[in-house]
Amino acid sequence: MQNPAGFLDLDARELGYQCGTSEATIVRFCQRVGYRGLSEMKKILSLQLAANLVPARSATKSDADETVLERVFADCIAALRDTVASVDHASLERVAAAIARSELLYLFGAGGSAQVAQEAALKFLTLGFRTLAFVDPIQQLAAAKLVSAKDVAIAVTYAGNQKEVAEALRSAKERKAFCVGITSFEQSMIAKSTDALLIISPPTELLRGQTGAHRVAQVALLDALAVSAAESRAGKAVPKHQRAKRSRAFRVYRAASLRGTSVSGIPAVRK
Repeated sequence: MQNPAGFLDLDARELGYQCGTSEATIVRFCQRVGYRGLSEMKKILSLQLAANLVPARSATKSDADETVLERVFADCIAALRDTVASVDHASLERVAAAIARSELLYLFGAGGSAQVAQEAALKFLTLGFRTLAFVDPIQQLAAAKLVSAKDVAIAVTYAGNQKEVAEALRSAKERKAFCVGITSFEQSMIAKSTDALLIISPPTELLRGQTGAHRVAQVALLDALAVSAAESRAGKAVPKHQRAKRSRAFRVYRAASLRGTSVSGIPAVRK
């Protein structure tokens, strides 16, 4: 099993899809190798992964805190480095160009990735792109039915097999939108509906696939798309003073949102 941590995030249907077989076959396999079913196999595997994360030596409280801090930051750095090395730069530029000429940008996500999608929506908004992001799966499916051929739809998901996100992206694809997937697995449900697939390097030694390090890489990749799309739309690099102005507008917008106050009075950022 090349990615045991990612295995824990998938149900029998998703595993069957990735393996090219049925849910029943997955369950029978688990029973044949000695488990009562998929749930028990996952439970045993999670305990084994947790045991591997236990430090080999005892440490004082201050030493342990420092070790955890360094390990978490090292994971984030590794996720960023590996993603930069593995992402298809041609696809990245193609996606940025599509966003630059789009009329409306849709962002879909579930779980932790949904929060990343919302954060990215603020970034795109402050750079002058009409952007919508949805967390609720019913809203995602409803919005996907309103896209047009002039729009871009981006699905942000770790495993790429969340049913509602995949259905929303498929619906957008049927309406001729330019569809993008940001995930860690090339063989996934959303991949079938994408015009461009951007792969984030998955963590290999962490208990859960949806980790802080993975989300850091998602945020960084979406930021890169936003900046690249803004430069493409402007036809040149964004001046330093303009980037600072947009950054200030973003902080104001985000602060207002966190306070729950209206942001309708915030002026649009001028180019």
